[in-house]
Amino acid sequence: MVPIRGQRKMRQRSVRLHFVGKVLIVCAVILASLSAGAQTSSKREPQPVVSDWTHHHVLFPDSKDASLMSQLQGDPRWRQSWLLRHNQNSWPGIHGRRHWRGVGRDWSVPLGTAYYEPLFDSSFTFSIGAQAGFGFLTSADLGGGQFLATAGVLSVTAGSNLGNYALYPGGAGTTTSPGGAFQFDNVIFPLQNPTLDNFGVLFLGGGLEINIWGNAVPDNYTFYAWDGANYITTVTDPAGSVTPALAAAPDPGGGLVFPAKFAFDVNQPPSCTSDFVVVGIPTNRAVVSQANIIGFNNLYSNAGGTGLCPTTGPTVMFAYTSGIGQVPASVVISQSGQQVAYIENVPGNSFFHVLTIGTTGTNGTGATSPVAPGSGNNALDVRVRLTPDGGTTNQSSTNAPFVVFTPNDSADVAYATTYDLSAGTGYLYKLDNVFNGSATPTIVWSVPITAVPSAPTYDRLSNKIFFTDSAGRIDYVVDSGIPPTVVYGSVVALGSTSENAVLIDVTHQMVYAGFNTDGMNAVIVQAPETLASSVSVAVGTGDTTYTGPYLPDFNHAWYSGSGTPMMFVAGTGTGTLPTLYGVGFTGGVMNTSASSSTALATGSADSSPVTEFYNSSLLKDLLFVGVSDNCVATTQGGTAGCVMSLDITNGFPTVDANTTALAASGGTTGIIPDNNSNLPEASSIYYATKNGSTLVKATQSALQ
Repeated sequence: MVPIRGQRKMRQRSVRLHFVGKVLIVCAVILASLSAGAQTSSKREPQPVVSDWTHHHVLFPDSKDASLMSQLQGDPRWRQSWLLRHNQNSWPGIHGRRHWRGVGRDWSVPLGTAYYEPLFDSSFTFSIGAQAGFGFLTSADLGGGQFLATAGVLSVTAGSNLGNYALYPGGAGTTTSPGGAFQFDNVIFPLQNPTLDNFGVLFLGGGLEINIWGNAVPDNYTFYAWDGANYITTVTDPAGSVTPALAAAPDPGGGLVFPAKFAFDVNQPPSCTSDFVVVGIPTNRAVVSQANIIGFNNLYSNAGGTGLCPTTGPTVMFAYTSGIGQVPASVVISQSGQQVAYIENVPGNSFFHVLTIGTTGTNGTGATSPVAPGSGNNALDVRVRLTPDGGTTNQSSTNAPFVVFTPNDSADVAYATTYDLSAGTGYLYKLDNVFNGSATPTIVWSVPITAVPSAPTYDRLSNKIFFTDSAGRIDYVVDSGIPPTVVYGSVVALGSTSENAVLIDVTHQMVYAGFNTDGMNAVIVQAPETLASSVSVAVGTGDTTYTGPYLPDFNHAWYSGSGTPMMFVAGTGTGTLPTLYGVGFTGGVMNTSASSSTALATGSADSSPVTEFYNSSLLKDLLFVGVSDNCVATTQGGTAGCVMSLDITNGFPTVDANTTALAASGGTTGIIPDNNSNLPEASSIYYATKNGSTLVKATQSALQ
């Protein structure tokens, strides 16, 4: 018989061996994946990595469970996420300690006329003398009850000039129409009568300019049409009407956009020609000299021409006018970097696009000098209308699509959602033939949703597509059967009007969702993927002015499984005061109260989502966030909109007037971090400014 002390030693040794064995198994799994990449690299085949909005919504924290890890590595996004979070092993020459400089702007390029603000949809009818019809408008919030129409369609059904006309973007200041016939500003007042001011809105089509405006008297409107030489229709009706069918209602996603970044080969130094960033532009295609999707290369450059790339800024890789509508949400890049998927929206119509980027001919030279795909170039733009019945049901979409990557893009599918705000309903679609050469995407199935849905997010392990809805629920569909069945969750945010895409913790099979109000508070909700239960944490006072709080992010300890995990989110504070909250965990379950908070602004403003990035060269855990106005970092970013860099390496950060920041007009869209490298300008963040419409690359650290 073994003595008790000997039994204890044997058990301890067994536990140690078991633990070491599990660690070795996990390491073997990871090394096997990287070895496959290394073998491919030895054949001189590139190892590309995509970083887009989905990498902020589908997360893969580390696990010591070897069986789980072997399942996770079957998802191409797991590999991409692993490389992005462990990039000291990807780009060569990045080892060694670096000196922290904070954020510095490398370049900023204009995107033309665009508003990356929360969007609103409204439909209207009009009757002005013999002229009558209806229309749809998408608009951006200007404050004070004013909205700027950014896209739309006018349908004239009675009188003269019958037909459909697209909104011509302009404003908010008074602008002259292309033919010189009208002064217009496209400002509307959905909650007032008259709905239009005395400059009104302008529509173009069939060689005509049509301007409808109000006469500062309720129910008194004017309809004018110009054919380039004469006013062919002039009607003023003291009893006329322009009636919104629906007061301004926030679109799902609030017009929130993330740029998307493509790295051609993470086993080689950054490429000036093949690495690129692309962003959709929420501007109506009616302006011939305005792109609605644009891409740039020569990213690793600066104004002084001293960067890795020998230019004084990025180079336009392509600038296209795609369809006739706007591209109001995030885009997805194929694994090869040859194609891009996105949704084009014209109020009442939406289209899923797959764009093959042109490599020959003229592909556009700027946001205001674009070309059409396939016109003078070999670009190919294929699209399918997102409608459940072949075209008779009007559906809008300001949501991003979710593409499910498969090896070599051979069988990629996508999920997308649409909505009808007037009915308060929507649809979820599955499409195939996505990133599959020149094939046209087709709708596999569609399912009706009893409320307005958010953008979809897919988890490969459970085969579930998750989304939030306007009833304040988290819902899902299991992709099995045609059509599948919608599982509606319990109401977790009574009275909520925002529909923000969920965040999925794939490793622990948890879902997180943000709602701007539950009737009292703005909340972040955590639920298991079964939706059998949920916990909520208040992150400010509930308010429907903005659609945040947007998705949270987590510290490096949460991702690595080593240390004290914490969730960070930009909440609402007193309602419209952007405030950073830190929330802890107990046994993997989110705590129901925040442990720390600090204001990000000194007055009313909106915020961006927070984006965490662990800079392994500097051994610093960084958090990036933008606010639209009243930036608290007054000595750095000014008192207007800004983007801030916060150091969360040692816990919750201090945010004050001296916080590292850059001015950002109107705040920022979602923020995409780049890799870290010791090469000039190769360690960056990318975002668009909401006002002024620029795409910005800002450096994380100085390589001194």
